[in-house]
Amino acid sequence: MTDVYEHLIESAAFKPFPFNENSAWLGHLQFADFIIRTHRPKVLVELGSHWGHSYFAFCKSIKENSVSCKSYAVDTWQGDPHAGHYGDEVYNFVNSHNEENYRAFSRLLRMTFDDALNYFSDASVDLLHIDGLHTYEAVKHDFDTWFPKLSPGAIVLFHDINVRERGFGVWKFWEELCERYPNNLAFLHSHGLGVLQLPGNGEDSVHSWLSAVDSDKEKFARYFSAIGGLEQQRFELLSVSGELHARSNQVEEQKRLTEEYHKELLSINAELDIKQKGLESAHKELEATKIALKDVLSSTSWKVSKPVRFIGKGLRRIRHIATLLLMTSRLAGGLRPAIRKAFNLFRNEGYRGVLRGYRYVATRAADPQHLQRNDYQEWIRRYDSLDDRGRVRMAEEIEEWKTKPLISLIMPVYNPNLTWLQLAIDSVKSQIYGNWELCIADDHSNKVGVREFLEKLESGDSRIKVVFRERNGHISQASNSALGIATGAWCALMDQDDMLSEQALYWVVKTINEQPKVKLFYSDEDKINEAGERHNPYFKCDWNRSLFYSQNMICHLGVYERSIVDQIGGFQEGFEGSQDHDLALRFIENIDESEICHIPRILYHWRVHSASTAGGADAKPYALVAGEKAIQAHLERISVQADVTSDSYGYRVKYLLPETLPLVSIIIPTRNGLDLVRTCIESIVNKTRYSNYEIILIDNDSDDPECLGYFAKIQENYSFIRVKRDDRPFNYSALNNSAVEMANGEIICLMNNDIEVIEPDWLSEMVSIVLQPKVGAVGAKLLYPDDTVQHSGVVIGLGGVAGHVHSRFNSNDPGYYSRLNVINEYSAVTAACLLVKKADYEEVGGLNEADLSVAFNDVDFCLKLKAIGLRNVWTPYALLYHHESATRGYEDNPEKVARFNREAEYMKKSWPGYIAHDPCYSPNLTLRASDFTLAWPPRTDERTVRDI
Repeated sequence: MTDVYEHLIESAAFKPFPFNENSAWLGHLQFADFIIRTHRPKVLVELGSHWGHSYFAFCKSIKENSVSCKSYAVDTWQGDPHAGHYGDEVYNFVNSHNEENYRAFSRLLRMTFDDALNYFSDASVDLLHIDGLHTYEAVKHDFDTWFPKLSPGAIVLFHDINVRERGFGVWKFWEELCERYPNNLAFLHSHGLGVLQLPGNGEDSVHSWLSAVDSDKEKFARYFSAIGGLEQQRFELLSVSGELHARSNQVEEQKRLTEEYHKELLSINAELDIKQKGLESAHKELEATKIALKDVLSSTSWKVSKPVRFIGKGLRRIRHIATLLLMTSRLAGGLRPAIRKAFNLFRNEGYRGVLRGYRYVATRAADPQHLQRNDYQEWIRRYDSLDDRGRVRMAEEIEEWKTKPLISLIMPVYNPNLTWLQLAIDSVKSQIYGNWELCIADDHSNKVGVREFLEKLESGDSRIKVVFRERNGHISQASNSALGIATGAWCALMDQDDMLSEQALYWVVKTINEQPKVKLFYSDEDKINEAGERHNPYFKCDWNRSLFYSQNMICHLGVYERSIVDQIGGFQEGFEGSQDHDLALRFIENIDESEICHIPRILYHWRVHSASTAGGADAKPYALVAGEKAIQAHLERISVQADVTSDSYGYRVKYLLPETLPLVSIIIPTRNGLDLVRTCIESIVNKTRYSNYEIILIDNDSDDPECLGYFAKIQENYSFIRVKRDDRPFNYSALNNSAVEMANGEIICLMNNDIEVIEPDWLSEMVSIVLQPKVGAVGAKLLYPDDTVQHSGVVIGLGGVAGHVHSRFNSNDPGYYSRLNVINEYSAVTAACLLVKKADYEEVGGLNEADLSVAFNDVDFCLKLKAIGLRNVWTPYALLYHHESATRGYEDNPEKVARFNREAEYMKKSWPGYIAHDPCYSPNLTLRASDFTLAWPPRTDERTVRDI
């Protein structure tokens, strides 16, 4: 290869990860960059990363050279006899650095090398670095077990091939490999690094760089040895410099502390002098008071008034107690902050304070707007708590049901916390609906007491079944074992340390009776901490395919028709950590979307502890990898071409564009507004990577000469820009409809004249989504110029008719359960930047120019798309600025207000069902604010309620 030596020169300038300790890998950092530049792997795996010296050198090169590569570091981060054993401090450091710098393409798999094999397909790994336990047997085992995962022409790196002490045996295995694979290269500096290349398929230039340096191997090795030595010296110089700097800082710090201590001592002495004088003064006052008190007590009037004083004191106490009892009986529970304030008033002001405190609490009880909008404990008390009367009512209703199916609860168990397991089982046994069975599969637990606990449990309740597995097979096999003993028509998934609401199965079976055609149910969920306190509710929307691809929104409590679970083969091995997501993905492939039902109630309490994913994805990072794999496999099964990646917010499905890009017609209405429209058009032309588009500028009666001159200039300079003059009175719907008629594009982009492109791939992203099956409109993430959110989706009913959610959130805020940072669906998106296929635009009749000339026309348009079976998608990966209403101004005169009210009334009459319940939003969340706070009360009851 002619460019090998060019890469060699480029890598000499590579500035690697700034190590905080000496490492043998310092001598191989430039080679790490060289191998990434030349080999350009699609998948990189490192077995044994420790502090990440080698791994982050690879990652840094991948990032700097824009290599499309998914990288995985596999390690238990517990150490071994060669690396030494250590605690979580190493993993925490590595994970933090990875999240901060490389999370877009890099994953840490905290597990054994053998366990990680399930997460990779055969022939998928292009670059493998083996740096685990360095015995001959261990390194041979690692190479042999990972060999099937290597792609043709893959590169395998072996560190420490030049170490022959402390039981190291890499050198021996390396010598054996060199006899079998002649395409190899050995560096002997920095403990030695072996580079092995497997045979490839033909003469692929990407995989033949090692052959290109075959005649110069010795010089090649000397070169990297020399620059490796320089890197070692550089580190040592930096270390010495750092140490000297630290020593200097220590001296300065000691000097500063000494000065502070001296000042503090002077201050303390002064304060002691003041206090001494105060004590002397107080002592004199006390003596004087004693003399005065003695005179009063010995007086005749004091002795005579004693009975009156006693009676008065008693009456005051009775009034205080009676008032407090009245207040408590009326207002107990939920108004603790107000009651505390009332007691403080009583303490400070006596009887008068009690009355003030009572009025204060009563006012807040009568007006819940004074409550904190996200006081979840009070919300639970009001709307998610049962009393005995409610339990009796539910039991009576159950007796009237036509269908009372057996529900099989599937619970895999492995070395559980027995306290939490007991609480989980108690929550099942306390179910108001009693026709259930609990199917437990113990995955060969080796913790003392588990088997005895489960055996006693099984013998004490005939509804509890336990199967004991003879070997550990992980969660998918264990779940299948539990399914194997289940006999119910429905199965619900439950973890060993979580809890069910006592109403859970009541609401599930009630909904089964009301919607007998449904095959899959899922509910809302919250978290429960180790102290048993509920928090962080996740109030979900109805079925939302795009959101489900971005996160497992079904999760808990998921209830599946058993026959279909059997039909698809239950849980799949190789998806551990995201086995539920994989099951749901395969399940929905076999049913219609109308057969999925959301139960908008908290039925499941997910236990939060250090090892659970309820506490965050960091607890089980391999789960993200398994989730990527599950979604990728699902998309392949339904013939959708896309790449799947993930980060701490969820998964991203990046749909692939066709080879021939469809023409997009970008329609921009404007009247004058030269600065805005120029910024809009020039940002499109200069920043947009998508190449096949035209711009149709609708000039709505502009009269600014400079503006008209600019319109003429852009038509002359750009063949893909047309200006259409339209002098009718402003009617946003009519202007766009007429422009669509003359558009040549297969795809229409409606755009305001105050839009400014930020992200160059905005149009590529939106086109890739709008081309997917059953997608109607696609909306973008729009920011105000101060980098707060202007648009991230529209909720119907918000504010009365429709409103933008997450309004004025910071652009980096993840939003409600990450909905600001993941692709998901809303009932409507704004036409300030909206994509739709022209055929769909025409099928629903475009924008309503007769009834909605200005406001709500985009909302109405999106709802018409939903009415013909399409879904409207919003993506955060199309990022633009929106200088909203900068040219039209505000609805601030009587004529505009009257027109707005007419259009609002039209929407209420046309779409009452959506205004009552937007399926992309929860009835447990408020319609009075855009921030996803709680609804007071929730809109889940059959009667009409007012959200306060």
